[in-house]
Order: sequence, then C-alpha cells, then structure tokens
Amino acid sequence: MLLGRSLAVLLVLASGLSLAQAQDHPEGGNRTLDPRDPHPFGEAGTGYWSFRLGYYDKQDNGQGNPFVDESVTVIEPVIVYDYQASEDFGYNVQFNYDHVSSASIKRLSVYDAQSGASGDNYLGVDASFRHKLTDSTKFNWHAGISTEYDYTSLGLGAGVSHTLDPQDAVLSANLNAYVDSVKLIRYNGVDQGTDTRTSLAGTLSWYQVLGPNTHGELGVTLSAQSGYLESPINSVVIEDPLLPPNPYLANNARGTEISEELPNSRLRTAIYGTVRHALDDRNAVELGGRLYHDDWGIQAYDLTPKFIHQFDSGMLVDLRVRYYDQTAADAYQASFTDPLNIPVERTQDSELGKFDSTLLGTHVRWSDDAAWDFGLDYLSRSDGLDHVFFSVGWKQSF
Repeated sequence: MLLGRSLAVLLVLASGLSLAQAQDHPEGGNRTLDPRDPHPFGEAGTGYWSFRLGYYDKQDNGQGNPFVDESVTVIEPVIVYDYQASEDFGYNVQFNYDHVSSASIKRLSVYDAQSGASGDNYLGVDASFRHKLTDSTKFNWHAGISTEYDYTSLGLGAGVSHTLDPQDAVLSANLNAYVDSVKLIRYNGVDQGTDTRTSLAGTLSWYQVLGPNTHGELGVTLSAQSGYLESPINSVVIEDPLLPPNPYLANNARGTEISEELPNSRLRTAIYGTVRHALDDRNAVELGGRLYHDDWGIQAYDLTPKFIHQFDSGMLVDLRVRYYDQTAADAYQASFTDPLNIPVERTQDSELGKFDSTLLGTHVRWSDDAAWDFGLDYLSRSDGLDHVFFSVGWKQSF
C-alpha cells in the first residue's frame, strides 16, 4: 500500500542511518550530522558486513481519521555489504525486507474483489559506488529497485563532494530520481489497473568547520513529483445521518465512501541546518532544525537538540528531543458533510492534516569498533497516532 518505502525511511532515520528517499516524508527528520563519509575510502581489500533489525509501530488511539483504523506495524531486517576494492573505488550493497501489517491492508480482505491481503511484503536492493577522483573530489552513484504489494520502484542517483582549502569545508551536491509503477487497488478492493509516479530530488549542502570544537552543516533539498500521487486505498467519507451504519467503516459511521483525489504534481522545498559543539573530550551538544514547504499547502518546521556522551569504556550515547509542527494540506478536511458540494481535490489522510509531534530518542554504540548498537525512539503526536521505533544492529569488519 505504498507503505514500505515511507515507513522504511522513518524506521531507518530513527536508527541513525539515512536513505536517499528521506525527503519523501515531511516528518522524516533531519540528517544526523557527521563529518565523516557514510562509506569512507579505507584501505584496499577491507570492508564489512552489517545487519540491522528494525521495528516500527503506529497505534491509532482514535484521534486521527475517525473512519479507518490507521494502526501499522513494520518489521524490517536490513543487510549491508561494503567493500573497498581499491584505494580509489569502493561499493556498498544494501538489502531490505519489510513485513507490513496494517488495518488498511487487512480491510481489503472483506471485499470479494480482493483476496485476503492481511499483510504486505516489501523487498528492496540498492547498490552504491564511490570513486575518489582526486584527493579533494569524490563521486558516488547508486541504483536500486524495490517492490511491494501495490507498487514497483526504480531508483537512480549520483552525487559529488569537494573539499575546499584549507581542508575545513566540504561542498556536496546530490541528485536522485525514482520512477514508480502503482497498482490502483481502491478502498473497496476494485483493481483499476496501473499508473506511474516520478520523483526527482536535488540536494546542495555545505559542511564547515567553525572552530576547534565546533562544526556545522547547511543544506537545501528541492524535489518535484508528478503522476499518480494519492494512495489508491485511501477514501473520503461523505457523512449522511439519514444513511444506515456502514459496516466497512471503523466506527460504523453513517456515510458513503468515495476515492481520495489529490493533485498530480507536487513541489517541495526543505532547508536544514545542524551545528555540533564539543564541550570537552567526553561531551558534545548539537542543534538541528529544518523548514519545509510544498505547493499542496503544507508548511512545517522542526527543532532537534541532542546531547552526546562518551564513557571511559568507549561507549557512545546520544539523547535527543525533536519537536515537529505542520499545517494541513489544502485538500485536507477532517469531515465532509455536503454530498452536493464535494471538492475536486480531497483527502482525510492524517499525514496530510495539521498536527505536531514530540520525539524522545537515544542511540547507543558500545565503541567505535564495537559490533553492536541500538536505537530507540518514541514519538507522540497531537492527533493520537503515536509511533515507536526500535532497531538493533551488528557490524563485522574484515
């Protein structure tokens, strides 16, 4: 149900990693500031295997969309192989599997046109390649494919980074594109064929050493989407007290379902920044923030203060708080009550409504060379759709 990619993004971000698709979700979070490359150029012939198991759970406490149960659970194992083939070339291969269970998927099994879709399985593989062009210039590119119950996605991207003299700043540019094939399986199980969706995103960022104990990053991401952008299974309920209770709605509401309709294009802009300062040899603080705007009417911002401590044993722990606030999309309404005046563009998707959230999280790594780490985040939303993220990872270098 187009769940795998967006939920996997949230899951991976919560565990301190990053994916090229992170800009797909307004609430996806900030990048974790790290002056090191995520896949640095090491000694030729070295590399690592890593495995991460993630768990995501969203509970519907009855304050989101009142007509559907929005509960979702995702279990995601990720396997990564990274190898430095030569001094100037390395590659990284990542395998993802998500098992998604949600009320929205299970609901389709009650319709004759749909055969028992009580769970969804997401499979994805992405291969990235890094090239050292000069001592100061690096080039990377990636290609990937993923498939889920109702879509298939092809991705391709590339980026370049250049270290500026006197080796205290890095300028980076990245471009990513995704082409999706979407199965139009509606809220009532009716299959209306397929459609396409195209996403293009470019990011420009500047990393700067600001002093002996301080460094920061500033960036902007511009993205454009076109094609079929709504979720096929999403519906809008036209309430009518004269109708009998509808057994297909979560609260047996009196109303008629019609399809969600959203624009076939979307432009997004996000500006982000992060500053980290070392208080001493063991402690550091960080402040991150982001401003977001799109032409669907959503405006959002977030702030993320973080505290990092390294124990004498080498164990590294960070504690973070993140506050997020967004306005509703122009097409969003909590209720539709006039069957004679139905908007052309319409949605009751809680993710496109107005809400704010507070996240409390931690990430623990036993040491720089340790094989194990874990992350835990709890996100409380004003609409009652609270999230829990948990992941544990293992890494073996060779």
